[in-house]
Amino acid sequence: MVSDDLFPDVRRHVLGRLGLSFDQGRSAVRLPDEPVLLDADGHVNFGVLGVLLDMGSSGALAGEEFSPWVHADITVHRLRAPQGSLSTTARTLRRGKRTGVVELDVHDASGALVAASTQQIAFLGPPPEPDSDMSERHGAFQSMFDGRCHLTEPLPEYLGIRDDGDGTWSMDHGPDRTNGMSGLHGGVATTFVDAAAAGAVERLRGGPARTVSAAVRYLRPALHGPFSVTPEVLHDDGHVSVVRTPVLDVEGTLVISADVHVA
Repeated sequence: MVSDDLFPDVRRHVLGRLGLSFDQGRSAVRLPDEPVLLDADGHVNFGVLGVLLDMGSSGALAGEEFSPWVHADITVHRLRAPQGSLSTTARTLRRGKRTGVVELDVHDASGALVAASTQQIAFLGPPPEPDSDMSERHGAFQSMFDGRCHLTEPLPEYLGIRDDGDGTWSMDHGPDRTNGMSGLHGGVATTFVDAAAAGAVERLRGGPARTVSAAVRYLRPALHGPFSVTPEVLHDDGHVSVVRTPVLDVEGTLVISADVHVA
């Protein structure tokens, strides 16, 4: 087992509760077919999808020159309800000294394309020296995922995302939802953004709503919770709403900015 500042022990983290696993080549991340991971309409919960895609970046970036990195932004498109388990395919579109761009697809057991994502990565430093153990540590981290879903309630409920009743949603911070720098994990942030944006549209229309896509930009480390978001519906044509979803920390600092399309 590996547990340090960069690679947390997933046994005590939300990452270890979804049933994620890595294939033997470490290039794909898999998600099991479990009802608790789906919304009522059969689509994969958008936050679960965000966590899967966040972790899927590792497939494109891992290797002998693996460098510590964080997400600068993630765009997620949820395309259709899946049939069976899911698997990611990742491609590096560009890798520079400071940033890189990764593209990911998610397919279900039938081979259908369920989701797609484009992500910008910010590297925290140069690749380690050839004798560094970074790749070994990364592989050991991936091996901690057992492929078994341990959630007993939907992810937004497990995270304690709540509607405060005044147009604002809030969520606490904690060690079970951090990244390697103690900030809010990018996939968990996607769950928060989805719940708030869809919730705002549900309130506006008086009926169920579903996030179709989101562009999430991580502006600064989200270190101090609880976090809050007051969604702003910029446009609604009766079919799709565009929702601006700014996430603030406990001090009122803007830490995440997201644009969300809700159907």
